Amino acid sequence: MNPNLLAAPIVLPLFVAALLLAVSRWGGRRRLRLQRWLTAGALTINLVVVLALAQFILDGHRLVLQMGGWQAPFGITLLADGLTAILLSLTAVVALAVLPFAIATIDLHRERMAFYPLFLLLVMGVNGAFLTGDFFNLYVFFEVLLMASFVLLTVGGQPAQTHAGIRYVVLNLLGSLVFLAAAGIAYGTLGTLNMAHMAERLDTAPMAVRVLLAGMLLVAFGGKAALFPLFFWLPSSYHTPPPAVTALFGGLLTKVGVYTLFRSFTLFFPDLLIAWQPLILGIAGATMLIGSLGAMAQPTLRRVLSFHIISHVGFMLMGLGVALQGEGLAVGFGLAAAILYMAHHMIVKTGLILAGGAVEIDMGGDRLQSIGGLVNRRPVLALLFFLSAISLAGIPPFSGFISKLSLLEITLDTRHWLVAGVSIVASILTLINVMRLWREAFWGKHEHPGRLAPHLLEAPLRRWLVLGPIAALLLLSLGLGLYGERVFQMTTTAAEQALDRAGYIAAVQPIDPESVAGPAAYPAEEGGHD
Repeated sequence: MNPNLLAAPIVLPLFVAALLLAVSRWGGRRRLRLQRWLTAGALTINLVVVLALAQFILDGHRLVLQMGGWQAPFGITLLADGLTAILLSLTAVVALAVLPFAIATIDLHRERMAFYPLFLLLVMGVNGAFLTGDFFNLYVFFEVLLMASFVLLTVGGQPAQTHAGIRYVVLNLLGSLVFLAAAGIAYGTLGTLNMAHMAERLDTAPMAVRVLLAGMLLVAFGGKAALFPLFFWLPSSYHTPPPAVTALFGGLLTKVGVYTLFRSFTLFFPDLLIAWQPLILGIAGATMLIGSLGAMAQPTLRRVLSFHIISHVGFMLMGLGVALQGEGLAVGFGLAAAILYMAHHMIVKTGLILAGGAVEIDMGGDRLQSIGGLVNRRPVLALLFFLSAISLAGIPPFSGFISKLSLLEITLDTRHWLVAGVSIVASILTLINVMRLWREAFWGKHEHPGRLAPHLLEAPLRRWLVLGPIAALLLLSLGLGLYGERVFQMTTTAAEQALDRAGYIAAVQPIDPESVAGPAAYPAEEGGHD
C-alpha cells in the first residue's frame, strides 16, 4: 500500500476546513448548505481511507511515511500500526456519526461561527496525534486539538460556556506546559525528538532521566485523559456546549490522552511499566471509583455522563497496568483488552451522549428532577437510550460485556484482586446510574409541559438525522459484541505491535546523527558525481 495515504487523514480535513473558511463570505443559507455537504464529503472520504489503511495494517503490517523523503530523525515521520489504525477508524466513525446530529440540532448562530471548519480541525488534530512519529509534532497536534476544542466549547458566548472554557483551557495549558518541558528535557538529554530514535537512546540513558520523563508524561497525558486526580476540568466543562459538541469531545478527546499513555510507556519505558505497576493500577482504581461515585451525586443528565467518561478511562488504564503481565493468559492480553474497551467506549459513549442530547433538547433541559415521561412520547428514543445505557454498563450481548470481561479476566489471572474488585463495583455503580437516568428521563410524568420542544423529532428528516446516528452506533456496538472473537484478534494484533519496540524502531530505521558527518547527513542525489 502507498504510504502517502498516511497523510490523507491530516491533509484532507485541514484542506476542507481552509476551503470552508474561504467561502464563509457567501450568502447565509447557501453557504451553510455548502459547508454541510463539504464537511460530510470530507468525513466520508476520510472514513474510506482509514478503513483501507486498517485492512492492510491489521494483517500484521506497519506503514511508515517519511515526509519530504527525509530519513528519520531529520524529517517528520508518520507511522501507522494496529493501534493507530483502530483509533483512526473509530475517530472517523464517531465524527461521521456526530455530524448529522449536529446539523439537526446546532442553532444557526453557532453554525455561522465557523462550526464546521472547527469540527474538521478537531478531527485533523486527533488524526495527527495518532499518526505522528515525532514527539514535538505530537505536542503540535495536541495544541491544534486544544484550540479547536476551546472555540467549540465557547462558541455561542453563554456565560456558563465562557466560565467552563476558561477552566478547560487553563488546566489543559498546564498539561501542555508539562509536556513541552518534557520535550525540551528529552531533546537536551537525548538529542532527538523522533520517537523511534528516542526509544533507542532511552535504553542507554541514565535512570534519573527516564524516571523524570516518565513522570512528566504521566502527569501531562494523564491530565488530558482525565485520570485521577487530574480529572476535574472535564465535568466542569463538558456539560456547557451543545450536545453534539459534548458527544464529539466525549468520544475522542480523552482517548487521545489514553493513546499517548499507551504509546509512550510501551515504546519508551517498558521497564517502568512493570516497576510502576502498583502506581498505575492505583490511579486506575481511583479513577474508576471517583468517576462512578461522582456520577451518582450529579443533578443533570450530561453531568452524570461526563463523570462516566472519567470512570471508564480508569478501565483503559487498568489494561495498560497489566500490559506486560500474563500467567495463564498471553503477555499483551491486558493491552488488547484495554484497546477493545477503548473502541467500545468511543462508540457507545458517543451514542449515549447523543441520545441524552436528544432528551435535553426535546424536554427543554436536562435536570433530572424536571424531565420525564418520554417513554410514551418518544418510544424509539427511549429504546435507543436504554440499549446504549446497558451496553455502557457491560450487559451482553453488546461490546461492553466482552471488553469488561476481558479486563476482569486478566486482572484476576494476574492476582490483582483489589483493582478487579474496584472494577466490579464501578460497573455495578455504572449500571445503577444509567438506569437512574432512564427512569428519570423516560418514566414518570413531565411536570413542566410548557417547556417541551416537540418540533425536534416531529419532522421526518430531522428525526432521522437525530436518531439515525444513535441507532448506527448501537448496531456497531452490537456487532463488536457478537463478533467479539474476531474483534479481539484485531486488538491483539494491535497490542502485539504496540509492545514490539524493536519492530517499531526497525520500521522507522532512524539514522544516528552522530554517525553521519558533513554533507552525508543529507539525502544523496540520484546518479552521484565525481
